[in-house]
Amino acid sequence: MNPGTCLIKSAWIAAEVGRERSERVLVVETYIAVSPLEPNYDAARYEAIVAEVQRVLAANPSLDRASILSMHRDKACLSLFRAQPAAA
Repeated sequence: MNPGTCLIKSAWIAAEVGRERSERVLVVETYIAVSPLEPNYDAARYEAIVAEVQRVLAANPSLDRASILSMHRDKACLSLFRAQPAAA
């Protein structure tokens, strides 16, 4: 596993239901800060997360949108959205 590219802690599907429509929302929890105001914000790592989430949305048309949450720790973890398994 390459810790530099394994940034996603967990993900799940949330159903958001309104009076006239419902949405399937991919919720992604990461270990990086989402705001440039955070002391551990890393723009390159955040862009990698966004690219992975966009890839998953494109590959799964049943998902309507995604939300990215953040855990403010600098820990590596297994990416749930990797197209190919990471090398050991």
